[in-house]
Amino acid sequence: MNKKGMALSINTIIILIIAIVTLGIILGFITGFFPKIFDILKGWPQPQFPATPDNPISFIPMTVQRGQETRMTIDFYNNEQAIVPDTVKPVINCEGITSVNVRASGLNIPVGSSKEYRALVSVPTDTAANDYPCTIKISNTEDTFFMKVK
Repeated sequence: MNKKGMALSINTIIILIIAIVTLGIILGFITGFFPKIFDILKGWPQPQFPATPDNPISFIPMTVQRGQETRMTIDFYNNEQAIVPDTVKPVINCEGITSVNVRASGLNIPVGSSKEYRALVSVPTDTAANDYPCTIKISNTEDTFFMKVK
């Protein structure tokens, strides 16, 4: 039996296994990292803190221009009792603003997971520049915040 040929085969197999594992890690990194980079390049802001069971709604920005659509990313963690269907969309109501228009696609969000809504938010042009107390609601979950109108 030729031992040199056998050692070469084992070395080749080990190198192939290492190459496949490395390729898998690189592909996992690319598919997980690049979509967020493309969103940033497209002008969609990224929340500083992800949504969690303790803080189920996280979003950015909290500033909008009167009469213009502002891109807002809303991260939502579903800690409710059932799946949030794609018919549910974020709703924002503010004291002192007649209407806050939120345009977003619906998402199916299973219990115990989070997803990001890409929303276009606008307020009427006759809204005075000020900070307004607001409530954001997704399904049965609500959060309060101050929205700055410029």
